[in-house]
Amino acid sequence: MPSVRGPQRPAFTLVEVVVVLAVGGVVAAAVASVLLGNQRLYRSQEQVLETQRSVRAAAQLLAADLRGADGGDGDIAALSDTAVTVKAARAFGVVCARPEPSTRTLIISNSRLYGYRAIDPARDSVLVFRDGDTLLASDDRWLRGPVAATGAARCPDGSAATRVTLGGTAGESGQLDGVTSGSPVRVFEVVRYRLYDDGTRTWWLGVQSFNGAWSATSPLVGPLNPTNGVQFEFFDASGAPTVERAAVRQVRITVRGRSSQVIVAAGRRAGPYQDSISTRVYLRNSARP
Repeated sequence: MPSVRGPQRPAFTLVEVVVVLAVGGVVAAAVASVLLGNQRLYRSQEQVLETQRSVRAAAQLLAADLRGADGGDGDIAALSDTAVTVKAARAFGVVCARPEPSTRTLIISNSRLYGYRAIDPARDSVLVFRDGDTLLASDDRWLRGPVAATGAARCPDGSAATRVTLGGTAGESGQLDGVTSGSPVRVFEVVRYRLYDDGTRTWWLGVQSFNGAWSATSPLVGPLNPTNGVQFEFFDASGAPTVERAAVRQVRITVRGRSSQVIVAAGRRAGPYQDSISTRVYLRNSARP
């Protein structure tokens, strides 16, 4: 019986195959070029946003710690163009019971203790307000002392409290007997903010804390521009530049950041993205002239 065959399909010629491969290669190259361009654009945008976030974060952090300082009361311990040492506020509380002068113990109500971290005996000191004679203002003063230990306690009404034991107090002994229930307590630590090189030629805003000696520098924000990534300018009450710590009433902070990676994008020279921010801070706790 004769076999039945369908219609015969002609095969592709070599020329047709070559044309199809060439067109496919052009299309693939065009798609790859678009994808590569988009990838570079996304990476560039990510680096731009990272740099902008860094400079804003550095300026906000420095402004927050400097704004509550009092230059005339020694809150600014040292200053330079690229570094500042300040007594930075870490918590605020209210005494709920009369302290015991013999043990240098303060009882602070937990419901009226505010801060972004727990009180740390290894880093913190306190300022507690001594009213003394409530009818006189001449004997009012802030007592300063380092924190030696902390623990759980109770206020006279039974509510939760924090026990803070001081390592000593500035001034004459027995001054704590003038501290009454309701006296405010300020918790602070001495920190130094500075521009530094981490050893790899990458510059950062770094911080050190002081407890008898300076701690190692910890990076906070970066990368920043070398030599001028962070700059401080100090002014007195009249707005004139000053290098006297006690005279400082305003601080201008300039932060200059740069991206951690090189940006390659159409229309700009290949290199790190750079951005900057400048803000002026008024020391709100400084005495007015």
